[in-house]
Amino acid sequence: MNQLLDKVLSFINYWWFRYLMITELYMVESWERVTIHLFLFAIFLLQWCFNCKVLLPFTGNLIGIQPVDQQIASISRG
Repeated sequence: MNQLLDKVLSFINYWWFRYLMITELYMVESWERVTIHLFLFAIFLLQWCFNCKVLLPFTGNLIGIQPVDQQIASISRG
């Protein structure tokens, strides 16, 4: 079990190191790295919310697909 955990941690550390090297975040201080990651995470969450609340309903209305909650309500009524 310990050997498997070591392999998994080694794999994660390798890809984290590659990520830091590719994005050149290895050069900045740790507080700057945390700030950049929080900023990117906030942008990702905003994009996800926009997609779920705006784009999916809009494209569903264009194509004629009802949201899941309306489909379930129509099934339970009929």
